[in-house]
Amino acid sequence: MPCPDCSTPTVPGARFCHNCGTRLGAAPDGLRVGDRRVVTALFADLVGYTKLVDELDPEDVRVRVDGALTILGLAVARFGGSLEKFIGDAVLVVFGAPVAHDDDALRACLCALEMQSSLSRYVTGDRPMELRVGIATGEVVAAPRDVAGNWSVALTGDPMTTAARLQQLAEPNEILLDQATVSAGEPRIGAESLGERLLRGQSRPVPTYRLWGERRSVSLASRRVVPLVGRDAEKSRIVEVIRRTGATGKGGAVLLRGEPGIGKSRLLCEMEEEARAAGLAWLYIDNAPHGMDSPYRAVRKMVDWLADEQGINAGIVARQLLFGDGVPSDLDPEVYRLMMGAIAVLARDSEMTLLAEEGWEPGPLALADPAEFQVGLKLATHLWVSRMVSGKPRCVVIDDFHWIDPSSRQLMEIMIRMAADLPLVVLTGSRPPAMPDWVDLPHVEVVDLAGLDESATEQLGAAVAGSILESESGRWLHQRTAGNALFVVEIIRTLRDTGRLGQVGDRCRIDLGAARRGVPLSLRALLGARIDALPPAQRNALEVAAVIGSTFSEPLLAALCGGICGDLELQELADAGILALVDEPGQTGQIGQTGKQWQFRHQLFLDAAYGRLLGDRRRKLHATLADLLEAAETRADVTELARHRIAAGDALRARPLLEQAAREAAVLGAVAEAEGFQRTLAELRAEAASSVS
Repeated sequence: MPCPDCSTPTVPGARFCHNCGTRLGAAPDGLRVGDRRVVTALFADLVGYTKLVDELDPEDVRVRVDGALTILGLAVARFGGSLEKFIGDAVLVVFGAPVAHDDDALRACLCALEMQSSLSRYVTGDRPMELRVGIATGEVVAAPRDVAGNWSVALTGDPMTTAARLQQLAEPNEILLDQATVSAGEPRIGAESLGERLLRGQSRPVPTYRLWGERRSVSLASRRVVPLVGRDAEKSRIVEVIRRTGATGKGGAVLLRGEPGIGKSRLLCEMEEEARAAGLAWLYIDNAPHGMDSPYRAVRKMVDWLADEQGINAGIVARQLLFGDGVPSDLDPEVYRLMMGAIAVLARDSEMTLLAEEGWEPGPLALADPAEFQVGLKLATHLWVSRMVSGKPRCVVIDDFHWIDPSSRQLMEIMIRMAADLPLVVLTGSRPPAMPDWVDLPHVEVVDLAGLDESATEQLGAAVAGSILESESGRWLHQRTAGNALFVVEIIRTLRDTGRLGQVGDRCRIDLGAARRGVPLSLRALLGARIDALPPAQRNALEVAAVIGSTFSEPLLAALCGGICGDLELQELADAGILALVDEPGQTGQIGQTGKQWQFRHQLFLDAAYGRLLGDRRRKLHATLADLLEAAETRADVTELARHRIAAGDALRARPLLEQAAREAAVLGAVAEAEGFQRTLAELRAEAASSVS
């Protein structure tokens, strides 16, 4: 079971996490009152359990099954899943609770592949054990359950059932996925469609897919499906570095910085054509959160790229880049010893094998002295990078640098520092507030990506929709997404696929009513992971602020939180790119107190935070908020009061507020608004009459 705070696999029976010290066996802070979240459920079942019970002694069956389940548990721990429960010879695993990650669906798929691979090597008796796996993604309610002092998180929702049904449908050694998992895992996973299948207990057939593996080399063309718009200035700055390197042989580095989904990867991929046109070879490394615990993962990906480029084994290309066909005559023996010892450590830690047939000496000794290891590693890195660009200038992309494994980070930073004197360009993409030491070097540029402006947002939305957006839809899309390219793409794609894009003449119209009612599942998973990564106080402040609305005062939020959140938490949320300060100190707040005014930077962040609240907590917060507003010295807006009373389920107190709002709107000539209040009032009266009857 991973730690609920840091996700580190814990020791069975331990009372505290050995990594962060969190007390185990108690509800995580984020789930003390429960929430709604997007998870990926994995249901795995051992094949042939009944036959084993029929043929073998129960003790032998227990030994075999326990051994197999231990293997499955190790795979779960490696990819940060949570073992929900063992059911006889089956296991239910959840990715996304109690801690969410950006790539939970991908983690689940990789975990299933690891389970099958490991189990195929576990042979007991006359045959290896086999596995059926079903994986599904969707929304669940995660709430604490305390039975006789034993605490657990109870998950209720469709993905749990769907994963179990897919597992029942799978053949031995087959992994079946639902559509949501495939969409969330692409382009990293390879899956083939099996068409629509009717799952047990369901009335309609659902699209079903078979997982066949991981795509280790993701096609860069797949990232270019969506056009690049609104990035001319940023692109020109990076292109200038590339062209200057091609012309002078002196390189540089760029840190492309921006929030998740803003378009960093898309812009970096656009540089491939520019690099090749300038005579630079191309090398692309992407990093992922589930790979941060794999030592030298990024280094291995670099070696694999070069090996594929040359069509030879990775071990051979590594040896040739370091030493050519043998030990260079001008290489000092002591330097050679240090380098070989460091390489042996790297190979051991990254589970690479140095094969004699690939030119490596049999059994090179790893360095025991940490200082010697560091010296040897730096020497090997300098030699490697120099030889890598000696034949041809090169552009190396390190995408998602914030997720690079710690072992590789040091080597990549050495390469970045070397770029100034070599025909080498290093392009990195990272999330704020990334400011590594090397950004101050004179040959390094920092390029910040902000949200697209309204025109570019509309262009991108039109490209995904396949038709020009009408002006109102374009404005709404920019307001909702703040120009975040991923948000734009996912919203339009979801609306298109669900038939919520209409055509008005030659223009496309978004069904705003339908669009406002939800956040695409893919974005809910991404935003949920960012919210889960926040400390408990910030997470609570964000969810409570979502009840108030897109703009709120600090005093009102503190009152609604019971005084347990303050300026520090809000400033940290601003640093994380979630909130923004909109007024200077000293302004009058929403409850008549002086204080800062804050707002959500994205409407989608508000929707995601609000959507996590369980209904009971949401209603209580709205009721408390309405009471605070009514008790304030400053007269509260009657429309806002009515909204909170309705959300609290207090129709009795909401009706007179709606009547007043309708009268005030009519006096001002706001006929449409007045009619809207009257319709809502009629609906509340109809509901009251229905409940009485």
